[in-house]
Amino acid sequence: MIKNFKMLKVGDHGEVPGPEVYWMKDFGKWVKLCFYSFMVDTNDGYLLVNTGLPKDLTLRNKFLLDWAGTDRCRFSFTKDEMIDNALKRNGVSPADIAHVIITPIQDYTIGSLDHFKNAKIYFSRRGWHSEIANSSTKSFVNRDMYFPQYIRRFVFDEAWDRVVLVEDQEIVDGVSVRWTGGHHRSSMSVLLGTKEGSVAITDAAFTSRNLEENIPIGIAENIFECYDAYDLLKRSSKVVIPSYDPENIQRFKNYVG
Repeated sequence: MIKNFKMLKVGDHGEVPGPEVYWMKDFGKWVKLCFYSFMVDTNDGYLLVNTGLPKDLTLRNKFLLDWAGTDRCRFSFTKDEMIDNALKRNGVSPADIAHVIITPIQDYTIGSLDHFKNAKIYFSRRGWHSEIANSSTKSFVNRDMYFPQYIRRFVFDEAWDRVVLVEDQEIVDGVSVRWTGGHHRSSMSVLLGTKEGSVAITDAAFTSRNLEENIPIGIAENIFECYDAYDLLKRSSKVVIPSYDPENIQRFKNYVG
């Protein structure tokens, strides 16, 4: 069982087309999304789920502009939302983090990974083989965008002996991961054992509506994996936190850090 956890807002995605969030629905509508990291206090030290956005968003935002034809879905973050400052508000520094879980492997989760010099770093084994070892599966996306060069250098040179590939297992007491897929091959749900029951964090759902109405996300590599994740997580967890819902701040305000 964990001691506690905090949800840290680390950036904004602006608005995205409705069908990106809700499969084959909400055409002509736009949906706001946000980014979060999660700081978990465990008996084996502090654990962080995702590290926030890269400082330089030029490549990502050019991609989004070319794709959407508008800058309304650009990535952004404030100074307070930079991961070091978000941790500092909670009395923690990057040096205090003993474990970092990355899910999925994308610039918005891995962007500040190089700040964590002491942590073991956990990636999905299946996602690693699909998205890192076999880059041909991502040929339609510039690798420098979703796995920036400075992060590659950090992972392969400085942090290599701290990288751990995982799948459906316990990370530390009270924290486990389960591969879900759905959004990306590297997408895992993170399960937290709290006094109130299990809390699940998942990017198989972007917002609570995905879960409540059983609508898979639109930008999915496999919508059937989304259905399976919703069924499993709703049955096994007291609380399921979707990874990008701006309403998380109000809906789960007791967890906000």
